[in-house]
Amino acid sequence: MKKKILIFGISGQDGSYLANIYLNKGFDVHGVSRLGKNWSKNLHKLNINKKVKVFKLKNKPFEIHNLLKNNYFNIFFLGGQTKVSSSFSSLEYETYDSQIFILKEILEFIRLQKKFKTKFLFGCSSEIFGYQKTKLSETSNKNPISPYGLSKLICYEIIKSYREMFNIPVFSLIYFNHESNLRENSFVLKKTKNFLEHLRLRKNSQYKLKLGNIDILRDWGYSKEYMEITYKIMTSKIIEDFVIGTGKTVKLRKLIDLFFKKYNLNYKNYITLDKKLFRKFDIKSNYANINKLKKKFKIKPKYGSNNIIDIFYE
Repeated sequence: MKKKILIFGISGQDGSYLANIYLNKGFDVHGVSRLGKNWSKNLHKLNINKKVKVFKLKNKPFEIHNLLKNNYFNIFFLGGQTKVSSSFSSLEYETYDSQIFILKEILEFIRLQKKFKTKFLFGCSSEIFGYQKTKLSETSNKNPISPYGLSKLICYEIIKSYREMFNIPVFSLIYFNHESNLRENSFVLKKTKNFLEHLRLRKNSQYKLKLGNIDILRDWGYSKEYMEITYKIMTSKIIEDFVIGTGKTVKLRKLIDLFFKKYNLNYKNYITLDKKLFRKFDIKSNYANINKLKKKFKIKPKYGSNNIIDIFYE
């Protein structure tokens, strides 16, 4: 009988890539999604929509509990809110309840298991660190400056406490920014690529690309590659938290420039900075210290600041 895994957030970019990896390894893949009418588009893009079993839940206690009775070998939580800016306007359900409520149910279920203990991974975020001028590692101070970052930190600390108090196989991966063609169109790199494709097809377009602060610095990686790393960590015997990033940072302005140069265009002629898109609590810069990841798993991401836009043209 095939081993079963469960992915909360299976329809997002990370969940879809991870599902594909596990399917190719011979696992039976189940998932949970709560997105709207186009929730399965990423699964369709990877041609796995008919190969996974997806549950659409309303986060009721009995729904979660009944689902967990399926004897899952691994459980991943890659769901919840995806945009930092939205967390300020949808605090209760989107930011907190959608993560913390489900997390409590999962952890208690694993704690009470009698024989086999399901291994659980929580997809955390570099937003838990806030703004710091140094490279950020697993032991760096945590000082979130958004409700999104705070909710992730709460989950991170709960998981750490359960692991240490009850000796159960639960841990977090702290992902830095990562993108792909499966990313929602509202995210800045995907938004830029789509705008340029629009220009290519309609050369006389009068539209301008509206952007916010393009002088932020970020450690940008590739979602597909990060999910391959996730699989490698999850299938090891190591139960520890890890920072997942590239270890390099790049200014968003430079990536915008590189995008436009692919089309032989000067970005300054096509963009406009919209003050409404500037975020008061935007982190100025962040980049990862991945020494622990490299030491334990000999991993060094292929994609980073010098070639990250190439992933949109694969």
